[in-house]
Amino acid sequence: MTRRRLWAAVAAVLGIGLVAGGCFLFPNRPPEAAFVVLYGVDPEDPLVVDLDATLSVDPDGDAIVAYQWVFGEDVTLIAPEAYTQLVNTPTLRVRYPFEGTYQVTLAVRDERGADSQPVSQTLTLPNIPVEPTE
Repeated sequence: MTRRRLWAAVAAVLGIGLVAGGCFLFPNRPPEAAFVVLYGVDPEDPLVVDLDATLSVDPDGDAIVAYQWVFGEDVTLIAPEAYTQLVNTPTLRVRYPFEGTYQVTLAVRDERGADSQPVSQTLTLPNIPVEPTE
């Protein structure tokens, strides 16, 4: 076998391995979950916030396809209306039942099935800006 054919065979095997589900040399790395809490999204109700996970990324460039939010009991989901534990939209609008401090946790999944480590934030409601004093 000539050197050219040998390299062509090696390249074909590596190409088939990559197409068939990744390569042992480049395994699917998990995505990284990240989110921000946006306060004041409803001027009439300071207990409504947006949870925005558009900052979540995948180091392999894979699309983030599922978002798993844990945001406490008695929280009213405003949007999207159809909510299950895994949603395919990065933003939720929720209303908390009472003033206080709450924990929010997010994990994400990429298009090849890898899950991120969960990340958490604490939010305090209402979050009303305080005017500077003189």
